[in-house]
Amino acid sequence: MTSFECNGVLVDFPYEPYDVQKRYMEKVLECLQNGNNGVLESPTGTGKTLSLLCSSLAWLMTKKAAIQANRMCPTENDISVLVNTAAGVNRNPNSAWNGVIRPPRIIYGSRTHTQLNQVMKELRRTNYRHMKVGIIGSRDQLCINPEVMKETNSSVKIALCRAKVSARTCQFYNNVELKSKEAFIDDGIIDIEDLVKKGKKFNCCPYYGSRELQKDVDILFTPYNYIIDPRTRKALEIQFSEDVIILDEGHNIEKMCEESCSVEISSTDVAFCIDAVTDIMKTLYDEKNTEFSKEPIQLRPREFSDDDICVLKALFLEIEKVIDGIELTNSTNDKKMEGSYVFKLLQGAEVTPANMSKFISFLNAVIIYMSSSNNNQPHQSKEASLYKFQQFLECILQSLGSNGDPKNTDKYFRTYIELEQNKYKLKNDSKKLKEFKKGKTVHFWCFSPGFGMRDLLERNVHCIILTSGTLSPLAATITEIGIPVKVQLQNAHVIKNDQVCVSVIKNGPNNKPLVCNYSSRNNSDFLISLGQTLVNFSRIIPGGTLVFFPSYPFLDSCVNYWQGCNIWASITKNKSLFVEPKNKDVLNSVIEEYYKAIQENKGAMLLAVYRGKVSEGLDFSDWKARAVIILGLPYPPYLDPRVVMKRDYLNDIQKENPQGLTGQEWYKLEAIKAVNQAMGRVIRHIGDWGSIIFCDERYANNNIKLQLSAWLQPHIKIYDQFSLAFRDNVKFFKNAGAIMPSVVLFSNASFQEPAQSTVLRSLESAKRKVMEDDTLKLYESHCSKLADSLEKKEECSSSKSILASVDDYVENKIVNTIVESQSSITNVSCDLKPLVKKRKLKIIPNEIEETNTVVAKNKTINFMTKVRSVLKDKEIYSNFVCLVKKYMIERNCKNFIESLDKLFPNKTPNIIGVILDLNDFFGKETNSEFSSYCIKLTKHL
Repeated sequence: MTSFECNGVLVDFPYEPYDVQKRYMEKVLECLQNGNNGVLESPTGTGKTLSLLCSSLAWLMTKKAAIQANRMCPTENDISVLVNTAAGVNRNPNSAWNGVIRPPRIIYGSRTHTQLNQVMKELRRTNYRHMKVGIIGSRDQLCINPEVMKETNSSVKIALCRAKVSARTCQFYNNVELKSKEAFIDDGIIDIEDLVKKGKKFNCCPYYGSRELQKDVDILFTPYNYIIDPRTRKALEIQFSEDVIILDEGHNIEKMCEESCSVEISSTDVAFCIDAVTDIMKTLYDEKNTEFSKEPIQLRPREFSDDDICVLKALFLEIEKVIDGIELTNSTNDKKMEGSYVFKLLQGAEVTPANMSKFISFLNAVIIYMSSSNNNQPHQSKEASLYKFQQFLECILQSLGSNGDPKNTDKYFRTYIELEQNKYKLKNDSKKLKEFKKGKTVHFWCFSPGFGMRDLLERNVHCIILTSGTLSPLAATITEIGIPVKVQLQNAHVIKNDQVCVSVIKNGPNNKPLVCNYSSRNNSDFLISLGQTLVNFSRIIPGGTLVFFPSYPFLDSCVNYWQGCNIWASITKNKSLFVEPKNKDVLNSVIEEYYKAIQENKGAMLLAVYRGKVSEGLDFSDWKARAVIILGLPYPPYLDPRVVMKRDYLNDIQKENPQGLTGQEWYKLEAIKAVNQAMGRVIRHIGDWGSIIFCDERYANNNIKLQLSAWLQPHIKIYDQFSLAFRDNVKFFKNAGAIMPSVVLFSNASFQEPAQSTVLRSLESAKRKVMEDDTLKLYESHCSKLADSLEKKEECSSSKSILASVDDYVENKIVNTIVESQSSITNVSCDLKPLVKKRKLKIIPNEIEETNTVVAKNKTINFMTKVRSVLKDKEIYSNFVCLVKKYMIERNCKNFIESLDKLFPNKTPNIIGVILDLNDFFGKETNSEFSSYCIKLTKHL
C-alpha cells in the first residue's frame, strides 16, 4: 500500500499508481473539489475503477474531517483551513454542508449488479474498505417472501409486494424496523448475495432493510438506471441533495436516459385494465352480498368506494374508444406527432395534468387491492396492465419537467402511434382478436438524454462524473447528455506498442473488397472473401478470437453460407467455433464451452453481435481473447420509426442550436460507439496483449477512423493487401508470445472451470506449445522445404533452434504462400483448400539437449506454479514476471533489486520465499550481488 498527495488530498493506493492513474485521479478530485461535472475516459486495463474509488473516498474522508472540524471549532483555525482547502469546502458559501447537516455520500452507479460486484471486490483491496457501504437492489434480487417470488411478472411482483406491505402481512417486512440494523450493518463490504443471506438468517426483508440504511452510508452502490429513472427514484425514496453521482461504465447513458423517460400503451393493455376493473366490481358485489350471510367473512380493506370503481371503468372505456379512434396515415399505417399530442388524447377521457396525480394515486390503491386477493388466480396480465397504465401516466406527467411547463413535452418528446402487434397470443379468443385487429399502440418517446440528466442535476447534487473506457468521441457525448461539463479527460493506455497490433484490411485474400453492409450479406463473392479471411486468421491467432457482426441477420447469413460449403469446416480444423445465442438464458453455457475449448483444445472462435452480451460485461482477458475481428459498422436500422424520428428530432433541434448534432451525425456515432465497446474486449490489463483486426475498407476513411477510441489511433495500420496484414500479424503473435509474461489460463474465469485449468505457459517454450502459439503450424509447413539442408549444417547443433533459423525465410515467403493458396479458391463456388500442404519434419533430436529442455521446462513450471500460489493479485503477478524477464535480458542486478523492493514494500515470509527461489531458478546466471541480497532477506525470516 502506498500513499501520495493528489490535488492537496492524501490518497492511499494498493500499489504505486501509473501516470495515467494519477492523471485520472487528479481529474476526479478536480470535479469533487470544485463541484464541477466531468466526462472522463480511461481505457479498459488502466485501473480506472480503483483510481475512481480511492480518489473519491480519499476526498470524502477529507470532507468528513472538515465537517467535524467545523463542528468542534466554530472559529476558523489553521488546521480546519488546511483541511477545508484540500476538500474544497469553501467553494460555495450557500451550500447545505456549511450548515453542517450531514456529510455527502458517493452514489456509485454502474450498468449491472455483476459490474457492481466487481467494483466492490476492488474496494476490498483498498484502505477504504472500513467505510460504510450500502447497495440497492431490485425485488427480483432481494425479496425473500416465497409468495411474491413465485410470480414471474415483475409488475405483478411489485404490486403483490406493495399489497403485503400495506396490509402488513409480510413477516419479513414487519421485522425491518426491529432487526434491520442488526441484520445489515456490517464491518465488511456486503453485496446482494450477502444481503439475501442475512435477510434469511434474521427473518428480515433485505429489500426494505437496505433502503432504510442507505442514508447512513459513505458510498452507495446501485445500478445507474435506479439513479436516472425518476419513477424508480421516487419508489425507492432516494434523495441526492449535495451527493456525488458517479456513473461508471456510462457508455450507454444516453440511451438509458431516453429509455427511462419513454413509455408506451396499447389498446390491449387498456382492454385488460377494463377487465381488471370489471373483476373488482364483481368482487365488491360478492362481498356486499356475503355481508348478509350467516357465515362471518373478513372484508379486505380498500381506499376507494363503489362509485369510484364505476367512474374508473367509464374512464378506461373512454380511453379505449379514443385510442382505437386515432386515424393513421394510409400509406404507412402510423402517425407521428409532437409530444403534447398524448395530452390531447387523454383529455378526450377527461384526464388532464391537473387531475393526473389523483388518478395515479387512485390506480395505486386499486392495484394493491387487486394484488391482495389474486395470489392464486390467473390475473397477471390484468394487474400488469393496470401497473403499466399507471407508469404511462407518471411518465407523461414527468415530461412537463420540474416547473410543470407543457413546452418541455414538445421540446424533448414525440408521440408515435402504430397498429398494434399481437404480443398477447389472442388467436384462441376470436372476440378479442377481432377487437385487436383495429387496436393501436401509443408510443411516448424521449429523444433528449439531457432531459433526464438535467432533472438529476436539479436534485441539488454536488456533481456528476460520467466515466467509461469507451466514451469517444467525447465532444458528441457531452453534447448528447446536455449538462455543463467543465472537466474532461481522454486517457492514454498503460500498454506498450508491442502489446497491440491494429490492422485495417481493405481486401480479402482473393483481393475482393471487404465491405460489410446490408447488401453484401447475400453477396457470394463477399461471403467467400470474408470466410477466407477468418480461415487464415484462425490458423495464426492463439487462444480465443472474438468476431463481431453488425446484426443477427448478418451473422445468420454468414453462418448458413459457410456451413453450406467448406469454409465452416476449414475454420473448425483450426479452432472450435461458437455462435452467440439470441436467447440470453443459454449464453452462460456457450461461454463455458468456449473457455474450455481454449484451455483444452486448439483454441476457439466466438461469433457475436455488437451491443450483445458478449460485447460487454464478460471476461475475455488474456487467452480468452487474443484477437477481436471487427466486421462492418453496426448502424441502427435506418427505417425503424424510432430511429427515423430521432434523426428528424435532432435535425429540428440543430436548426435552433448549430452546436448540436445533426440526425446523420448521431446515426453514424451510434455505430462507432458500439465498435469502440466491442474492440475493448481484447486488452483487459497492463500485461495483456492482442490484435484488433478491422475487416472493412471503410475504417480507412479518416472520418470514421478519427472517431475510434483515442488510445487506439496511433497503432492503426491500413493495408491494401491482405497478405501484408497477415504477415504483420504473424510477426506480432510470434514476438508478443515470446516477450510478454506468461499467465495462468483462466485463473479468474467468470464461469467455473475444471481443476486442471491452471496450465502454465512455459517462459522458454513459447514457440513449442501448439495450443498456445498457432504460428508454429506455419513455421513447420516451411521447415520441410529446408530440412535436408539444415540438417547438414553445423548451425543445427548450435543454441539457435530450427524454428528460429527459418524465421527470415518465413517472413519472405508468407505473402506468396497466401496468394498462391487462394488462387485455387476464386474459380470455384466455395471449395477451400489448405493454406499450406503440411509435411512432417524429419529431424533427429539431440537426446541430451532434449533431456535438458524437459528438465528446464519442468523447473520453470514448478517455479511459476509456486509464484502464482503466493502472488494472488493478478497485476502484481504480471509485474513480477515482467521484472524477471527484463532481468534475464538486461542482467542489471541493481535495477532488478530496486524494482523488487518497490513491488514488495512489505515482504511476508511467503514473498521472501519466492525471491529466494529465484536464486535457484536463475542457477548459473545468478549474480553474486543478488545472492548477497537473498542472504540479507533470510534475516527477516
